[in-house]
Amino acid sequence: MKRRRDLVGTLSCLRCFFSLTKKDPNTTKRKRAMEDSSSSSSSSSSERYCYNPILRWNPQVEDYFIKAYGSDHFSRISKALTRPSCYSCIRVNTLKSTSDAVIQKLLTIIKEEEGGSESESEIGRISKCEFPGLEDYVVFYRGSGPHVIDYARPPKEIIVSRKCAEAVLRGAQVYVPGVIACSAHVEKGDVIAVSVGVEQPALDGGGWGIGITRGTVLLGFKTDPYYFERNGLYIGQGTAMMSRAGMFRVSEGIAVDMSNRVYELPSFHGIVNSV
Repeated sequence: MKRRRDLVGTLSCLRCFFSLTKKDPNTTKRKRAMEDSSSSSSSSSSERYCYNPILRWNPQVEDYFIKAYGSDHFSRISKALTRPSCYSCIRVNTLKSTSDAVIQKLLTIIKEEEGGSESESEIGRISKCEFPGLEDYVVFYRGSGPHVIDYARPPKEIIVSRKCAEAVLRGAQVYVPGVIACSAHVEKGDVIAVSVGVEQPALDGGGWGIGITRGTVLLGFKTDPYYFERNGLYIGQGTAMMSRAGMFRVSEGIAVDMSNRVYELPSFHGIVNSV
């Protein structure tokens, strides 16, 4: 009990924060000064165009947890916190359908999208589990990932908000409100890489924000907003469903249809409304 009270007291007086970057501003400035903008190796490209976020903890909180869990265990916990769950859970509305009917509907969708047989899709992908107190089973769908995406060099790209990126990692498309910045000369049908805008603490202490004006043009240079901070924060690529101008003129709609994701999960939007 005493250890639990100590933990609660520590977390109540210390702010535990994390962001999807491990670089501080001074390091970034030095790196910009040292690197030649005309040189680009395959190794640096592979490190940039990938998904490898790093948690940055309050040093005092990090030290506390390392002592509590051990360095190796805490390192694995921190890494797990940067990865989405590969499972989607569906609670079936038994007034409209059954778990078996929902499973068959999902199998049909998978077969149409992937061109595989139902037996292939069924193994390890969809399962059901009965929970005490529920009248029917809960259906689980297991996705896959992380996957390595082959991006163009350099790709046309957009920057999306953290909330948009979290939804994409769970199977959603990129919708217009989530787009923060976009490369120049993007037209409908172009292949677009998607990266995440890094949230930073405001200088005035007024919370957190991306610090990028919506509609900012990305030129593919190292002077682009948070160019280095976005290394390892690419979550996939897809097809632009509208031009760059359209993305910032309308207030709704799909901006990018995601075809290759770091984590493959189905979007249940509009699919299982009847369950």
